[in-house]
Amino acid sequence: MKNKSVLLGILIMVVVIFATGCGFYNLLESSEFKDHFGALGYTVSESEEGKYEALKYLVASKDDVPFKIEYYEFDEEIEAKKVYTKYYDSISEYITSDSQNKTTTGAVFAKTVAVSENEYIVISRVKNTLIFISGTNDYAKEIDKLLEDIEY
Repeated sequence: MKNKSVLLGILIMVVVIFATGCGFYNLLESSEFKDHFGALGYTVSESEEGKYEALKYLVASKDDVPFKIEYYEFDEEIEAKKVYTKYYDSISEYITSDSQNKTTTGAVFAKTVAVSENEYIVISRVKNTLIFISGTNDYAKEIDKLLEDIEY
């Protein structure tokens, strides 16, 4: 009987983790974004005006890679969701039933990967932050690794 209670407790914890998305994302602050990508040799610039009325809009770029990493921090999570939807709508033509295209969602995160003939696009939102990357298919593994490292 005791073993059943322990197993039931473990099962409940696993369900809670999967239902809330706990442990599968990391909320990256703008200063952490600057530090992380700066340490990787990226130039990180900040726009005073921002894009989509974000509190923070940062762009990480590197001369030897043909993509940039856009970081947005919003005042409220609902604002990040709206911008995520705008990006999603703009790339929806690439999203098909192809196994390379996928969307993952949880209680506080959403991620879409869209692959066309030449482009590899990722939109990843965690709470009130969003990261957008558009590169070529040749850099898909590098883009995935960069996002994996920051848990987005």
